Amino acid sequence: MERTLRNTAIKSFFLFIFVILAVSSAVSAQEQPPLSFDEASKLMLRNNPQALAAARSMDAARSRIAYNKSGLFPQVSANAAYNRLGSEPAPSEESYSYGFSAAQPLFSPALPAAIRSARAAYRKAEADYDRIRANLLLDLKTVFSDLIKAREILKLSGEIIKRRAENVEIIRIKYEAGRENKAALLETQSAHTTSKWQHEDYKKNLRLLERRLNRLLVRSPAERTMVEALAEPPAPPEDFDSFSKILELHPSLRSTRASLDSARAAVDRSVSGFLPEAGINGKYSWSGSDWPDKAKSWSAGASLSLPLFTSGKLSADLASSKADKARAEASLKNSRDEVFLNSEDAFLAWRQAWSYMDVVRISLEAANARSWMLRKQYLSGQASYFEWRNVEDQLISAENQLLSAKRDLSIAHAAFINSLGE
Repeated sequence: MERTLRNTAIKSFFLFIFVILAVSSAVSAQEQPPLSFDEASKLMLRNNPQALAAARSMDAARSRIAYNKSGLFPQVSANAAYNRLGSEPAPSEESYSYGFSAAQPLFSPALPAAIRSARAAYRKAEADYDRIRANLLLDLKTVFSDLIKAREILKLSGEIIKRRAENVEIIRIKYEAGRENKAALLETQSAHTTSKWQHEDYKKNLRLLERRLNRLLVRSPAERTMVEALAEPPAPPEDFDSFSKILELHPSLRSTRASLDSARAAVDRSVSGFLPEAGINGKYSWSGSDWPDKAKSWSAGASLSLPLFTSGKLSADLASSKADKARAEASLKNSRDEVFLNSEDAFLAWRQAWSYMDVVRISLEAANARSWMLRKQYLSGQASYFEWRNVEDQLISAENQLLSAKRDLSIAHAAFINSLGE
């Protein structure tokens, strides 16, 4: 009996501890501060595979610059060898050798061209990283805007359910009093049921958006996150021309310019194939048949090479490089036109979204006023059910339009910032 009581007490104690820990974790999860856009941006750029891959490409391009630069400096190497030679019936012989060798290019036109090409490749990798970064930030801003709208529309949906439920009670009372027809009651009940179904659908959409955010941030799909409200987008300026200088630094243009610089370096490399190359070299070594007895030897010299006949190989390579350069020049012009046109389109969309906010705000105020007035008139018998229903639907539509307009304005501003390459 005493043992049973003791076991029961121990089980109750551990159950109590488990409940306390569960409640504490739930409370701490609820008290977790909302995630700001800046915090999410840092987290995304630190963990997202696309950003990491682009950053590693920059590291590789930076290393290639150092690799090509090393060709301008002396190259020193050490060598050692051991050989054993024998034949029957003579005894075998052994030989040893070790030493150092060095070489220094004096005139090599291909090396500066290779360095310029490597630097252009690094600038291209840097521009590509900035472009990927800008696209990821646009995706993140879009998800944030969608999440904020989803939470607001879920909140609005809860209020609509309450209003629909009140409407059902009003119609039921009037129907039971013989002052309303059954069609109105059934229609109101249908609207109430539909609003509850829509509420569940909004919950599903919210969960899908949370999973999309988690994928961008490379987090567990099951993690739930509250996001902080975004700052109100600024009013767009009147003139688009003020952004011309910023557009010249667009990642797409920088990448295309880097490709053009690389093509120019390739032309110089092709031209260098027609030019002589010169260098000096030296060697110092020790060799012998008995270790450590050894004989010393050294050598020093210079070399000069000049291509005389290559069966048209160098000329074909030069023609190909010049064609690539012309293609890169045409691509740069096309990219500049495309960047400016896309950015101006995004600018006009931003201005349109900003202007539309005034329209939906005024429409919501008017819908609120009409709804209040028609509700009073319907309750006093001065308006029909269908007039009241239409105004109620218009109010709900205006409320949804305002949330959509806020989301569209936020994304339009983000899309314009993205079109600037930022």
